[in-house]
Amino acid sequence: MSTKLTDLAELVASPDTGDFLTVVDVSDTSGGSAGTSKKVTYDNLVTVKSTKVTLTNLQVQALHTTPIVIKAAETGKTIIPVSAVAVATYGVATEGSSSNLYIGWDEASAGTTNYWAYARQWMNAVASGERTFFAGGQPDAGTTNNFDFSLVNKDFEVWSDTAFTGGWTMTIYFSYLTHKV
Repeated sequence: MSTKLTDLAELVASPDTGDFLTVVDVSDTSGGSAGTSKKVTYDNLVTVKSTKVTLTNLQVQALHTTPIVIKAAETGKTIIPVSAVAVATYGVATEGSSSNLYIGWDEASAGTTNYWAYARQWMNAVASGERTFFAGGQPDAGTTNNFDFSLVNKDFEVWSDTAFTGGWTMTIYFSYLTHKV
């Protein structure tokens, strides 16, 4: 690159995962005593990333049999959750179940004992407005926080233990890191 960094056009959007950034590798002095200029993809930086997933009422009612992927697995990486905010919006029909909402790695492996976070009796008896659930930090998985499976190459999902019966939708805002293993 023969153009000075300060003379380049500014990227006005967030970088895509494959975009390159310039770094100076100070441990490699082959390019000079101050270090060597190199490229790194945005995806390889340790940055908090976010995603948003919106569930219809049909998807909510099927969570006990059909988990929804919040963040798809990446080969050779584990998803490290930072926070999740679930906002449920009442539509019609009060929730009559006492179903629990679970968030974690791969429902098929996790079930109801190896989750990251859960909301007990989520939306039970809610008959209007919105209800918000926040999770962050250390997993709630049982009392030991040990998982009976590897977290590498696992989707991060939302599911329930039994069928929800009410008429409501839900949006999940999820922040995470990924780490190469």
